Amino acid sequence: MRIDQLFSNPTAFIGKNQPTQTASTSFSTTLSEALQKANETIVQSENMTEKVATGEIKNIHDVTIAAQKAQIALQMTTQVRDKVVEAYQEIMRMQV
Repeated sequence: MRIDQLFSNPTAFIGKNQPTQTASTSFSTTLSEALQKANETIVQSENMTEKVATGEIKNIHDVTIAAQKAQIALQMTTQVRDKVVEAYQEIMRMQV
């Protein structure tokens, strides 16, 4: 492809797997969905832990994996919260 063809048809270099339309979701919606998924992961881990204690689940490996997923989800949520608070504080320090 020649460079002048790129300027005449800028969508020619977009791969077939690339979406041509952008999704218009807000940051708050995306953050809310991520928090909800993290909460579901934690609740699922707690439920599996209870089932191991009552003897309903025999495979401890699945429970351990669920607990690790919950721990990682909680760490990610904490890191995102810290970054959002840090960004807010930085914006509040700006001189207008």
